[in-house]
Amino acid sequence: MQLWLSALLAATLSACGGSGGRPPPGGNPAPNVSLSANPPSIGAGESTELTWSASNASSCTASGGWSGSKATSGNETVGPLTADTQFTLTCSGDGRSDSATVTVQVLDAPTMSFTLESDTVRVGQATLAVWSSTNATECIASGAWTGTRSPAGAEVVLVPSDSSFTLTCEGPGGTVSETVEVTAEPLPADTVLVQGRITFDRIPFASTVGQGLDPNNPIKSPARHVVVQALDGSTVLDQTVTDIDGQYALAVPTNTMVVVRARAEMVRSGSPSWNFRVLNNTGPGTNDPLYVLDSDPDDSGTTNTTRKLHAPTGWNGTSYTGERAAAPFAILDTVFQAKRLILSAQPTATFPALDLFWSVDNRPAPTLCPDEGNIITTFYQGFDDDDDCSPPQPLPRGIYVLGDFGNGGGDTDEFDQHIIAHEFGHYYEDRFSRSDSIGGPHSAGDRLDLRLAFGEGWGNAFSSMSVDDPVYRDSQLGVSDDFGFDAEADSDLAEGWFSESSITEILWDLYDSGSEPGDLVALGFGPIHQVMRTRQTSTDAATSIYSFASALKEAVSAVAGAIDTLLENEQIFGTGEFGEGETNDGGDDLALPVYRDISLNTPLTDVCTHATDGSSNKLGNRSLLRFVNDAPRIVSIQATGAASGPDSLPAGDPDVFVHRRGVMLAAGLSPGQTEQLSAIELAAGTYIIEVYDFEITGDDDPTPRCMTVSIAG
Repeated sequence: MQLWLSALLAATLSACGGSGGRPPPGGNPAPNVSLSANPPSIGAGESTELTWSASNASSCTASGGWSGSKATSGNETVGPLTADTQFTLTCSGDGRSDSATVTVQVLDAPTMSFTLESDTVRVGQATLAVWSSTNATECIASGAWTGTRSPAGAEVVLVPSDSSFTLTCEGPGGTVSETVEVTAEPLPADTVLVQGRITFDRIPFASTVGQGLDPNNPIKSPARHVVVQALDGSTVLDQTVTDIDGQYALAVPTNTMVVVRARAEMVRSGSPSWNFRVLNNTGPGTNDPLYVLDSDPDDSGTTNTTRKLHAPTGWNGTSYTGERAAAPFAILDTVFQAKRLILSAQPTATFPALDLFWSVDNRPAPTLCPDEGNIITTFYQGFDDDDDCSPPQPLPRGIYVLGDFGNGGGDTDEFDQHIIAHEFGHYYEDRFSRSDSIGGPHSAGDRLDLRLAFGEGWGNAFSSMSVDDPVYRDSQLGVSDDFGFDAEADSDLAEGWFSESSITEILWDLYDSGSEPGDLVALGFGPIHQVMRTRQTSTDAATSIYSFASALKEAVSAVAGAIDTLLENEQIFGTGEFGEGETNDGGDDLALPVYRDISLNTPLTDVCTHATDGSSNKLGNRSLLRFVNDAPRIVSIQATGAASGPDSLPAGDPDVFVHRRGVMLAAGLSPGQTEQLSAIELAAGTYIIEVYDFEITGDDDPTPRCMTVSIAG
């Protein structure tokens, strides 16, 4: 009995975990391992520090990118590393183990191409630096030039003597640096340098939106990349261009009366190339003269001399009374900023020639006659046309800029950088990309034809990208007032695929480095430029936010989801270049689908247009039909409008346009209830058939004008 009680007591003590028993499995905590790397991402050839700790462990073993026994806690420097590397630590104790792994990312090192147009120039001569880089976020110039540069670009530099130009580009994966040596050849005998700086006064906006321009506090600014000449009478002795600080140097004969002339133009041949001029469209004679700024004649002497030229605004404190010499150079400098943006994405870009027409007489008018200063508004003219003069004259292509001060009541745009850059954005879309915009009047809050909405949204966003400022301002009433908007702020005006405000905000958010809620994309201009000059030009659809966004999501697929978020935040839900599945009709139940499909020999009924949101270029004014032609054929297209009805509406008068990738192949504009296009030769491909009713003339006419459209062949 005593032995049995002892055994029972021992069993009871064991069951309660007493000192007489063996610990059950899992009685002690399992090992727990933590492992981290600082920094977790490094450049090629760099090192990082691993830090670890292990609780409830008696030994640790490293594997992967390191090896051997390790203490249960510690830190260790590993590297240099040349590729992404995994580091694993396994620690054991009490018969159990735990592991932790960290991956150190080795970022791609920056690469760079940096060249100067010539490695031997005359003393003081200008040459062009061109550079591009990969895996870099910014570049730093040093040596004979200084300052921060974009990761790619092209820039005029002056060579005052034998010089070293160094460019260092930095990125998360490290730095890369290149130096170019340039030899400066001495001046010829009996030759001296006339050198100096060309500047102009830029009138800034008042600090508060709505208070207009601040002409009494102008900002002295360099005239960058402008052509400068040394003249002896009408003879050009030498010619150069200014650098980004407005500096120039001209070689002229000694003891010669010389006029230094700054020309309101930027001209360069080769790669890259550009030709931008500011002309006076109301100037004397039949040719629009170029604006220039001349020095007084002065003897060049026998030693190098300095001559500075400055273009003032002509403001006397209350109005413009002097020559407004600064205006052409202010316009040209905004073009410089737009050019610099494009060169940051394509350093060897070829810019088609562009003239900008400005005059103190350019004013709003109901008809267009630039010779008289009647230009309606600041605008870009990208196609051949005639003006409204008597008799009509060919209208030169270019940008026309308002300049009439009108005793304080006029509208001047020469210092409105966003306005100039906006119109340059239209030039860019027209000449670097493709624009299907139908133009016409528009304003914030309008529900627009999708082609116009994208074109104006692009112009707004491009202007903010060019001047690096999302706050768009447009002066009016002389200098006393202005209005505008902030592309960074969310506007709830008519959000959707038909809204220039929505498209402005999306494009700006794609570009900028901001990280406000809903904006997790910061692409810069490079990917945007690439899509605009490739996929946007070849889309089968009309150019719109759909064609642009679908191409961009393919180009930068890693952030496609974030791009969708930007679109959805602006109530844009359609997919693909045709906006398939769009659900936002803008309050117009006839606006969807964005495109209707039409098939061969199958009439499409109830193709309706109206003017609920205004006429000509607003949502619902025109209907876009998609025709997929599966083989080459000759077709005829017919649109038949409604007969006059009991509501006393006149019979319909359909008009028809046939488009293929932005090119109009046929148009029917004849009056009558039926529009017929015959013997149209079509290759295989996708076509856009645009139809509308000419009888829609009112600005608030919700009555649908419906028609039947058919394609036979």
